[in-house]
Amino acid sequence: MRTGLQAAAILVFGLLGLATGLWLEASYPASSPLNLVYLTLVGALTGLLLAPRIAYLGGRIAAWWRRVPPEAPLAVATGSMLALLAAVLLTTLLGQIPGFRWYHSLLLAFLLVLTFSAVALANRHLFRRAVEPAVGPGGKLLDTSVLIDGRVAEVVALGFLEPPIYVPDFVLKELQGLADSSDPLTRAKGRRGLATLATLGDLGVRVLETGLGGEVDDALLGYAQRKGMAVVSNDSALLALAKVYGVKGLSIQALAHALKAPYQPGQRLRVRIQKLGKEAGQGVGYLEDGTMVVVEGAAGDRGEWVEAVVTQAIQTHLGKMLFARKRPGPDVP
Repeated sequence: MRTGLQAAAILVFGLLGLATGLWLEASYPASSPLNLVYLTLVGALTGLLLAPRIAYLGGRIAAWWRRVPPEAPLAVATGSMLALLAAVLLTTLLGQIPGFRWYHSLLLAFLLVLTFSAVALANRHLFRRAVEPAVGPGGKLLDTSVLIDGRVAEVVALGFLEPPIYVPDFVLKELQGLADSSDPLTRAKGRRGLATLATLGDLGVRVLETGLGGEVDDALLGYAQRKGMAVVSNDSALLALAKVYGVKGLSIQALAHALKAPYQPGQRLRVRIQKLGKEAGQGVGYLEDGTMVVVEGAAGDRGEWVEAVVTQAIQTHLGKMLFARKRPGPDVP
């Protein structure tokens, strides 16, 4: 792709250089014929230098276009078409008035296109049905937990989670509610989920308009059951309930656990202590994949990073749990 773009840029700018040389030769017959060669080379080298910038700009434009709601271009196209038809009618009528010129018609058409397009965009929800993707068996619905987790974007980018993939509108509303929360931790989760959704948008994942409301888990499982779709979640309770509904459940957390090399007794790890454990002297932290780590002797290190040595690893119904012993020494940054 990049090589083809470079070749096209070299060809286009080389031809521009050649055309400039031909114009110069026609305007100044006494000029040297070698000017054609020089200017063609200048054009080709200019294309070679500008190709990476053009590729970058093209990528930005393509990323922006993927984020545009699919009904918006349809609304603008429909509004513009009606505006131009109205311009034809008005130009025919106004053309009989003395002093009406072509530039008046052009200005009238421009104003009508702006007005009609603005009205169509303001009512773009009316065009949504026309561009709504055909949703059927084999599709996947992402829930709030995997969006907050964030790792689903990498899984989709690597191709381990095949399309079609959707985020239901009620999940988006829940994320927006979390992002507007007064609690800093909840607000951070909501914003992280929205950031993941923006990344997924660049990968072709779309928000699915369902028109459903109410409790998110019930709406998610009910919709997946009716459409024969799978649910992607990190919520163990939701995944257990999916079995009751007869819905296929996929867990990013389970995938991470399956791919992660298990910690063995004696291995060192770094973990941030977030709360106190059940027993005296214990501190509890979590690894990046959500694995709980109970660290002996770290009760006084809440909010700090510590180095620890794994003493035991057990598997529970909620996932893997590690027990470790704090190593003496300074806190880990």
